[in-house]
Amino acid sequence: MNDQKPNNQESGKLKEPQDSSRSGMKMMMVMMIACCAIPIALIFFTGGSLGWWLGRSNQQTSSTQPTTQPSNLQTSPKLADNVTLTPAQNWQTDNHIHGLTVNPENPNIIYVASHNGLLQRSEAGQWFLVGKDRSDYMGFTSDRTNGQRFYSSGHPAIGGNLGFRISENGGEDWQFISMEGVDFHVLGISPSNPKVLYGWASSGAKGLFVSSDSGKTWTQPKMTGLTDAPFDLVVDPEKPDRVFATTRSGIFESVNRGDDWTAIGETQTSPILALNLVKQGDRIVMYCYRFDKLNSGIYLSNDEGKNWEKLWLETDGVIVKLAVAPSNSQILYAANEKNQVFQSQDAGKTWKALN
Repeated sequence: MNDQKPNNQESGKLKEPQDSSRSGMKMMMVMMIACCAIPIALIFFTGGSLGWWLGRSNQQTSSTQPTTQPSNLQTSPKLADNVTLTPAQNWQTDNHIHGLTVNPENPNIIYVASHNGLLQRSEAGQWFLVGKDRSDYMGFTSDRTNGQRFYSSGHPAIGGNLGFRISENGGEDWQFISMEGVDFHVLGISPSNPKVLYGWASSGAKGLFVSSDSGKTWTQPKMTGLTDAPFDLVVDPEKPDRVFATTRSGIFESVNRGDDWTAIGETQTSPILALNLVKQGDRIVMYCYRFDKLNSGIYLSNDEGKNWEKLWLETDGVIVKLAVAPSNSQILYAANEKNQVFQSQDAGKTWKALN
């Protein structure tokens, strides 16, 4: 597919979108379709009601740590890295994307955490299911210093909550670590100190949690100033105590591990869903997906949120996750609620859909 070029770029502050009943209804429909792809529902614009915790209505919370369920698919033999990979044709059907990460050594290998298990897209462009665990991966993140180490939460096929888990072998096997009976819908990890993790729990226990020992123990910060549940939690590339939350009310920042939160720049006019940060020289570049009724799309800020410019509006749906390759900051990935995955090789200026 040919690269899709963005509209003329515009810089400046994010402006308040104009209201429209037709746009409001469209937003409601998109959010209902994407309710599992976006774990925490956006505000509904009809009647002032809030769709806070849309999810699987038949999901039962369990305090017993479940076992993983084997796949019925025929698996390929173990590869050199000892990870079982099963070809995953048509994986987008009846599925939702909950997480997106890039291999720290190879920017052309990505991992997608989905409703039906963990997926890998190989350098050759093939999609595989990883390991034999077909759980509903809700919260998901990876360690930039170790390409074989993943963290996850969510639900097993038999029901209940997974708590907080780790894989030390690229998703082949998972071990329960802590937070039994808890479902983290969002997980964030510090790039500079991967022992520091942030999680937003939606059931079993609720609210923001922080760990300083790779998830063995967790504490709850005061969370002053953060009134909305986050869609994403992203940690500063160099400061483990500095974390950003994307919400229906824009982007919020904490510099003390979640105790106190303040609004970022002019982002409060629209919901901000996905976010990713890149350290370039002495500044941080911010990429986000802004959802509004006129100019939804991926935006860029070079001054930590004070001003923004449009990068790409033709996303063919709501972008639920953004990722930047740790080894090459020019390579970006985006996933929308239709389970389409896109790649940019020029820092977001042009994009192409991946098969």
